[in-house]
Parts: sequence; C-alpha cells; structure tokens
Amino acid sequence: MGLEKVKQEILERAKAEADKAVDDAKSEAKAVMKSAEKQVTVYERVMEEDLEALSNAVKRREVASAELELKKQLLSAKSGLIEGVFGEARKKLGSLSDKKRESHITALLDSARKEMNVSVVQCSGKDARFLDSSGLKVVRNDSMLGGIIAESPDGKLRIDYSYETVLGQVKSKVLGDVAKILFGQ
Repeated sequence: MGLEKVKQEILERAKAEADKAVDDAKSEAKAVMKSAEKQVTVYERVMEEDLEALSNAVKRREVASAELELKKQLLSAKSGLIEGVFGEARKKLGSLSDKKRESHITALLDSARKEMNVSVVQCSGKDARFLDSSGLKVVRNDSMLGGIIAESPDGKLRIDYSYETVLGQVKSKVLGDVAKILFGQ
C-alpha cells in the first residue's frame, strides 16, 4: 500500500499545482484585462478628442467657405450694380439730343486740335454730320457710341475721345466714390 499512498500524494500535489497554476492564470488574465480596459479607455478618449478636433476643423472650413462664397456673391451683386450705373450712363450718352452731341463733338475736336494737328477724325454715324464742315477727313465708325478719335496727318498720333474711352476713364477715377455712394463703404 505504500505505492497507493505515493500515488495519492503525487495526485494531490499535481492537483494543488494545477489549482495554483489555474489561480495564477486567472490572476494574470484579470491583470491583462484590467490593463486592456485602461488602454481602451485611453484610446477612446484620444479618439473622441481627435474626432472633436476634426469636427471643429471641418466646421471652421465650412464656415470660412460659406463666408467666402457670401463675399463673392456680395461683390458680384455690387459689381452688377456699379455696371448698371455705368450702363445707364452709356444709355444716356447714346440718347443725347442732337444739340448736346454737336456741342460735345465741337468741344472734343477743339481739345484734340490743342494737342496736335488733326487731319482725320473717326466718329459714329450719328456724329459725322457735325464734322462735315470741319475740312477734316471723317471716317464713320458705327461701333462707336459717340465722341471722336482724332489722328495726326501721318497717323502716328491718335487721341481717343470716344464716349466709351472717356466713360472708362471716368469709371476708373470714380469707381471708389461710386461704391461709397451706393454701398456706404
């Protein structure tokens, strides 16, 4: 029976060692789980912070984009209004009375003659009759709204007093003032 006792002791020791190994494994598993849970919590917090930062960045970009688009539309509307003002000026210039047109043509020709020797004058078909007695070569330019383009005898000098050019010059000089009047800026 000594063998039976030795066998019993070996089995009991093996069982005790197995129980201890199982207990140690359970403790280690609990420690690993606790560490993993901490890491998951930290990871979740970092991900939430990253998500919030990304969300805020997207919101800022969207707001900036919307503000830029609004500014573009506002600028376009203002530009349209300013163009409307100058378009109205073009209409008024195109519908001037014959008396006004003749007065303008005479004044513009006098100004050109003060600057150079004029031999050729381009003008609109409407204005050509006002230059018939000027002794100059008159070239009809039906694309012109009004005014004159005076040329020297050799064609090297040219003075552009067409309504389009004069209106363009006026526009560039007074654009800021017009904007202030229209928009209070």
